Amino acid sequence: MLPLCKMTGRMWVLGHLLYLSAEDIREQQISLMLLLELGGTGLLYALSSGHIPQLLPGFVLLYLGFVSREQIGYGDGWLMLVLGMWLDLESLLWMILLGMGFGVLYAFLFRKKELPLVPFLTAAYLIGGVL
Repeated sequence: MLPLCKMTGRMWVLGHLLYLSAEDIREQQISLMLLLELGGTGLLYALSSGHIPQLLPGFVLLYLGFVSREQIGYGDGWLMLVLGMWLDLESLLWMILLGMGFGVLYAFLFRKKELPLVPFLTAAYLIGGVL
């Protein structure tokens, strides 16, 4: 069984991901204020728990957003950077691969060229982290 602090943190992250997913679907962008809130609390979590923030996946997505002229949005990169405060490297990579896999499958089945990534990352978080 997870310690209460870790379980509370996972629910905190899930709540933010669900809200950001709805926002990404509705507006094709995500709130900087919510990212700052999640990142700030993640930094406090990392400092208090001894967790080493995993920033590389977020920086890689930000770089890919730059070189692809935002085919992968900067918001997705910033979100992964923020989630690196909360999650270990294995969980982040799992979330990216599974989330992008879900997105590619959805795009193929429904013939979409552009779609929000955050909902698929949230589904991957649910499968890999919370459940």
